[in-house]
Amino acid sequence: MAQVEIIPLGGCGEIGKNMTVVRQGDEILVVDAGLSFPTEEMHGVDIVVPDFTYLTENAERVRGIVLTHGHEDHVGALPYLLEEVHAPVYGTELTIALLKRKLQERLRAEHLDLRVVSAGDRFGIGGFEVEMIHVTHSLADACAIAVHAEAGVLVFTGDFKFDFTPIDGRQSDMSRFAELGDEGVTVLLCDCTNVESPGWCPSERTVYAGFEKVFNEAPGRILITCFASSVHRIQQAFDVAKQFGRKVATAGRRMEQNISMAAAIGRLRIPDETLINLNECDKYSDEQLVILTTGTQGEPLAALSLMAKDEYPRMQIVPGDTVIYSAKPIPGNEAAVWQTVNRLFRQGARVVYGPDEGVHVSGHAYQEEIKLMINLTRPDYLAPVHGEPRHQHHLVSLARDMGYSDENIIVMENGNRLVIEADGAYLGEDVVCGRVLVDSGGFAGVSDEVLRDRRNLASDGVLFVNVAIDSDAGKVVGKPELVARGLPASDGELDRLREHIYDALAALSHAELRDTAAIHHDVSDLARKFLRKEINKRPLVVATVTDV
Repeated sequence: MAQVEIIPLGGCGEIGKNMTVVRQGDEILVVDAGLSFPTEEMHGVDIVVPDFTYLTENAERVRGIVLTHGHEDHVGALPYLLEEVHAPVYGTELTIALLKRKLQERLRAEHLDLRVVSAGDRFGIGGFEVEMIHVTHSLADACAIAVHAEAGVLVFTGDFKFDFTPIDGRQSDMSRFAELGDEGVTVLLCDCTNVESPGWCPSERTVYAGFEKVFNEAPGRILITCFASSVHRIQQAFDVAKQFGRKVATAGRRMEQNISMAAAIGRLRIPDETLINLNECDKYSDEQLVILTTGTQGEPLAALSLMAKDEYPRMQIVPGDTVIYSAKPIPGNEAAVWQTVNRLFRQGARVVYGPDEGVHVSGHAYQEEIKLMINLTRPDYLAPVHGEPRHQHHLVSLARDMGYSDENIIVMENGNRLVIEADGAYLGEDVVCGRVLVDSGGFAGVSDEVLRDRRNLASDGVLFVNVAIDSDAGKVVGKPELVARGLPASDGELDRLREHIYDALAALSHAELRDTAAIHHDVSDLARKFLRKEINKRPLVVATVTDV
């Protein structure tokens, strides 16, 4: 039996950036290609994607990319990956539909080979046989993926829960998981995001009752913010709006596009005479209106964020508005989210959020559902993924309680190489792995040095120092010019720094003053050391040396 390698490039020991390589001989299959969001210290960074070095170095071996579902943390890195690796992309109808417009914004059509598959399909990709298995999640058309390799069956749960009353009536395919368990599953790579939560995750359908309660109490307009891809959540918003005789308008380009797309492919049923254009809202009283808007994560340019700052040109928040926050902050976005919520309160809106309000439920399995998945598939090896180290730790504890030994539980980090052979599994040599930072302009590759400079600028400001020398005469021309921005230094401190630099330069020999590169370094070093000692600040110092 040939060996197979499982190599996570993202999504192990973290939430987001999900991406896993399956290698068999000279053939590679990729499962998901997601992004994560920057932390607060990543100034100017828009998104974070996995380091694709391993795949770019093996681009000719990549036979295909299979997607579990259309959330950004599973598909958001594809526009960047497909610039380097040209391979067919497989996903369900809604997944591909959500992805297509995003890809077309960055890539030419000839770089796209998008193939629609359905839950229950089993198809070949190179020497792999891939099977799509329907699971319930907060996004429709989600699938687990079973990879039938020569070394055994590898099951990627993707993001899942066992929702027994789903909005579209399609429950997770428990029978197929049980059949795979009977046939033999070698490795189960299991979502562990909510492993700390006991019991069962509430059904998506319970959100309807939470919406009803808010609708009963709201005196004016109701704004609902949720992920624009959350078709089931949007469906319930339309249904409860119809029940209360309200019209629904949309705010935010992605919300408008996704509603139109989901309706076109039959994943969203819009009640007759319910959907209106945002420009038509003036025709109705406030108590007749619902606005579906983007902005769940406090994105600076999202519609709700702009409304909170009174900068959205198409509508403004007014006292009496009710905002339903039907989402949970993604790690790293908390500060931006609560800033938006606070601004909405200041403008007189009532904001409904949090687990006690019933307006949001998770799409990830709780403890009992994870146990059920493990019992159905009965894998030889269990690997917790899609979770931070604390989540992986708790899944290990849960598996031990279920009778799994430590030899059969594999905790991986990004870049690990799990090798599966006939007589067992072991961790091989790691591969190149890390993160790539993408700035707001779409440039991928913001370096750690650039991040450090940005942090310095944000915390300690910048100091520009201009020194003029006459290298022929061997002397300094005038006092250095200093310009500070964002640096909390007084004029007196800057004057002392000016004299300090001038005295140091005046002491240099004729030969030393001819070396402008050395002077540039010395001036920068003198300024940094002086400011660190005098005012305990470390600004970015930009020195220029002019030979007059």
